[in-house]
Amino acid sequence: MKGVKGWLILWVGLTLNLNADQQPSEEVAFSNAWVKMPMPGMNMTAGFVDLKNLTNVELRVTAVKTPYSAMSELHEMVMANAVMQMRHVPQGWVIAPGATLSLVPGGKHAMLMGINPAFLNQTMTLLEFNIEGIGWVSVPAVIKKTTP
Repeated sequence: MKGVKGWLILWVGLTLNLNADQQPSEEVAFSNAWVKMPMPGMNMTAGFVDLKNLTNVELRVTAVKTPYSAMSELHEMVMANAVMQMRHVPQGWVIAPGATLSLVPGGKHAMLMGINPAFLNQTMTLLEFNIEGIGWVSVPAVIKKTTP
């Protein structure tokens, strides 16, 4: 019961923190949103989600932010000279009409840096995406502990 009460308090707090340009969007559907709990001693992590374009025009995801990270960027993993490298994607990604953009471990993701220590005590957070022509759109994300 204690966990449910804590989750409800967090959910209400996250909902109340949404400002006018961070309302749910009719143009984009979010699913499977989660953030990896940082490894011990690390102050960075990654967020993942599926974003489905519900419109008949291309949408561009241009930025990401969270309440618990000092800096957040759109990143992707690429192979370069037989070595997997992580790269910042400042231009963002285009989502074709009706298509889904999946941010997944080992691929495209939201890189969250400068994690506030309070994050370590949370079970939920917000991933907030800036979508060209729409503005900032927020999605609640579960914080998951994963094994290396």
